[in-house]
Amino acid sequence: MGLFNKVKTAFGGDDSELMATGVLGRGEIQDVTITGSSVQVGGAPPQQVCLIQVLVYLDDTAPFPAAVRKRVPVYALANIRPGQSVVAVRVDPNDHSRVGIDFTTEPPVVRLPKTPGQLTAQDILDQGNPCEAVIIESQPLGAKSPSGLDMYAFMLTVMIPGQAPYQIQVGNPVLPEAVPLIYPGSKVPAKIMPNTRPDEVVIDWKAALARSTSG
Repeated sequence: MGLFNKVKTAFGGDDSELMATGVLGRGEIQDVTITGSSVQVGGAPPQQVCLIQVLVYLDDTAPFPAAVRKRVPVYALANIRPGQSVVAVRVDPNDHSRVGIDFTTEPPVVRLPKTPGQLTAQDILDQGNPCEAVIIESQPLGAKSPSGLDMYAFMLTVMIPGQAPYQIQVGNPVLPEAVPLIYPGSKVPAKIMPNTRPDEVVIDWKAALARSTSG
């Protein structure tokens, strides 16, 4: 990085080389700290220099945290909500500590990595016990499973025979043709791994589609 770029980034400006050549990724904003510095160029609205903590997602890569110093127009600060806001990021493929936020680009959908030794959704569908789930809330995660299916965050009420119902929050892959079955109150078949955590639950979309087709 040249001297000019170093000075510019110290005051929240973009690293032009990184923004031009960095790998496009997805960043979930975790925290925003407003520093005591601000910048105003010509007649443009004033910009506040912020230190933004993001959780970065790249294709086939475990998510990692990064801290980005970024100028944000004062009028836009209220639109940044830690824990909710998602942005596009640019990442140096050879140095993951170099991360820039790109407000001009839509956050991409990324493919999650396979985690050795971790149960997959298919493992639970193959080995789990049947149960029922009611969808309370859902939201696309902007990510794909290692097998290429869109991931959704769900709040579910899980019902297991002989046990009291309970609620969980879980991420599940969804078959494209099953998206119409995602709505509050939708009751769907699921599988749960025996003798493990109560959130090891995966919706059985093939069974749900078969049930809806049979009426």
